[in-house]
Amino acid sequence: MQPGVAVIVGGELNGLGVCRSLGRAGIAACLVDKKRLNPAMWSRYARPHLIPSLHGTDLIDALLKLQAGLGARPFLAITDELSVLAISAHRKGLHHAFRFGLPDDATVTMLHNKALFQEFATSHGLSVPKAAIIRTSADLPTILTLRLPVIIKPADKSHVHAGDVPRLVVARRANDAMASCEAMLDKTGEVIASEWIDGPDDSIYFSLFYCGRGGAVVSMFTGRKLASTPPGVGSTAFCTAAEEARALIEPITTSFLRAVDYAGFGGIEYKWDAAARRFVIIEPTVGRTDWQEEIATLSGVNIPLDAYRHEFELPPLPRTAAPRRIVWQSSCTERLKLGSASIPPGSRIIDGYWRADDPLPAIVHYPHDLCVTAYRRAPWRRRAA
Repeated sequence: MQPGVAVIVGGELNGLGVCRSLGRAGIAACLVDKKRLNPAMWSRYARPHLIPSLHGTDLIDALLKLQAGLGARPFLAITDELSVLAISAHRKGLHHAFRFGLPDDATVTMLHNKALFQEFATSHGLSVPKAAIIRTSADLPTILTLRLPVIIKPADKSHVHAGDVPRLVVARRANDAMASCEAMLDKTGEVIASEWIDGPDDSIYFSLFYCGRGGAVVSMFTGRKLASTPPGVGSTAFCTAAEEARALIEPITTSFLRAVDYAGFGGIEYKWDAAARRFVIIEPTVGRTDWQEEIATLSGVNIPLDAYRHEFELPPLPRTAAPRRIVWQSSCTERLKLGSASIPPGSRIIDGYWRADDPLPAIVHYPHDLCVTAYRRAPWRRRAA
């Protein structure tokens, strides 16, 4: 018998993968979210709990209330970016109620903030794209030291979640870069502009992991994007295991984790810089599982289960390699848009939402997604805009 239950924060695609990773191992999962229509809330492996918010003190109060009703100290898995900040800030009041790992709060803040991470990476000799950090209008001329094109992002992604600014802007001319940075700076107070690393989507790799007590790496997986949506700058549409890159990427990741004294779930996205013949760190994920976390489980490395067993002081389970190459697709609509050209021949494609033994998440998600898309594209909305 398992010694306890898990509580999963966030019911989108990320949370669905974690729910299935734990549920198929027989672990009961309570899933909290503020939206009943989010797909993981309909999984056969989840016990859904609606809460007023995934952020701030409302989240903390809801988690403590849930834990009091469970009468146990469950494992806590975070899948929502802003939830990490709230839980990190209130960790002292949560550690007696939940089992979870997080880096110290200063490290969480540094890894969450793109400008602070850039400064840390540069000072520690990590391979990152050359960048300019814009905190005042006086910093704008530093953009002219960068090779075009550049990718412009708010340092704090909280502004993206709030709808204040776009997730990123790609600028191919210096004047456009200056104007975009200035517009974003007015709304966010801090912007980072980074040189574009040339290469297709399948030159993007990632490392997913969980670190436990004493900084020990409990579980780690190396994967590779096959396509993004939108192409070049978007979220993972297709990905697979990247055993061929593991020997190069895992030592870089391990060194990074030691440098920041890491704990808990996380990830690092890399891009292969063909000109420099090296992997460059594009972005870290701190305190939570990643969008495509389930590709690790499907490929034989069940990071949520490994983390759960570690936190309950259970011995690790042996690895079970997949019998053939697995390709995880975020949605069947991505294959309709992007086709199958990026998918290796002979691969088994597994949809993020649809499973024959757990169909309700897809049955709820796809019609809802279709309605939302149709609404956004409605002619009367374009005329009104």
